[in-house]
Amino acid sequence: MKTITGKVVYVDLTGGFWGIISKDGKNYRPTNLPHHLKENGKNVSLKIKEVKEDFSIYMWGIPIEIL
Repeated sequence: MKTITGKVVYVDLTGGFWGIISKDGKNYRPTNLPHHLKENGKNVSLKIKEVKEDFSIYMWGIPIEIL
């Protein structure tokens, strides 16, 4: 578990999805982004853990779960 600080972004690839770009420039793809955080450009600070995915059509970001 770790904490990231960054900005929520809507990524218009492969049908579109929500991501987070951290202040240190890393791309994260949350698997469970709450509806109230789905706002392009919203600043966030979140506790996360990286998750493994067996298969994903998205080739962007590190998959994470928000805790």
